Amino acid sequence: MQLIIDTEGAQVLLKDGAFLIRDGKGGKAISPAELDSIAITAGVMISSDAIALAIQHDVPILLFGHISKAQTRLWKPCFERIAALRRHQARFFESAEAMVWLLDLLAYRTQAQIENLKYLQKGGSRLTLVQPIRQLRRKSRALEQFRRKPPKECRQQLMEIENSLTRIYRQAQGRALLHRYTFLGSRRYPAKDVFSAGVNYLYGLLYAVVEGALYAVGLNPHLDILQVGGYKASSLSSGLAEPFLPRAGRLMIGLCLDKELPASFFSENQHGIHLTGKGKVLIALVFRNFLRRKITFLQQEASVKNHIYFAAARLAQQVWAQNETQR
Repeated sequence: MQLIIDTEGAQVLLKDGAFLIRDGKGGKAISPAELDSIAITAGVMISSDAIALAIQHDVPILLFGHISKAQTRLWKPCFERIAALRRHQARFFESAEAMVWLLDLLAYRTQAQIENLKYLQKGGSRLTLVQPIRQLRRKSRALEQFRRKPPKECRQQLMEIENSLTRIYRQAQGRALLHRYTFLGSRRYPAKDVFSAGVNYLYGLLYAVVEGALYAVGLNPHLDILQVGGYKASSLSSGLAEPFLPRAGRLMIGLCLDKELPASFFSENQHGIHLTGKGKVLIALVFRNFLRRKITFLQQEASVKNHIYFAAARLAQQVWAQNETQR
């Protein structure tokens, strides 16, 4: 289990061989045997005795900055558990169980994309988005043929269908937004349109949170199931972020529909379009509020940030579980 402490002013103390977590609502004791890691995302006081207890039981402590990127990690100089987990991770990503994990994430992402298109339709889009929604559903079902297959048997086919899904969504989104903001329908670095400039920055903030969650549980964020150079940076961070990317993109859609992005928030040079300081401040604020928002995911209600951390912890548990069954 990963312990997430996000209450300003909370305390982490040692009491009777356990961690004592105190905040304004009271205290709770947690045995170190129950924990895989401790993630601290607010101003928290942690005693040296509690740090020593964590190190003794191989429980890493991670301190996160304002965009939820891990800034400090406290653990043993030789942390055997993380080394073992990452060896198991490499094996897991060649297994059929990994494909099940990935397809579930892609299914959640596609459903969120469909919800975004419906949101655009309600927002006054002059185009009907029924056809692309049907295409997304049909293509998403086509991915099910790969369930329970080892990744090496279907990587190329999966990537082709997944790229098609992405293209359908971006083109539909681009047509719906075209009369409000210039949108070219694809992500570019640097961006060539206003919408993509904002989305690129939002996605960068999201990837930092996901990467921090993966580090918190000991997984390698740079190893992915597809392991193909050039494909979405081929990182676990991009894979785990999939269900949350459309939700983050919805933030930019909302800003566009509400006309909250004046020209002063962007600058242009020979390379492309970039956010100015004012634009970054607004989007960072919107994103910070987004992380605190309660959503339902996997039939559980929690903040977006906690869902991301829970997803990372569940993956680590799957990796350990598969290793135990193969012994």
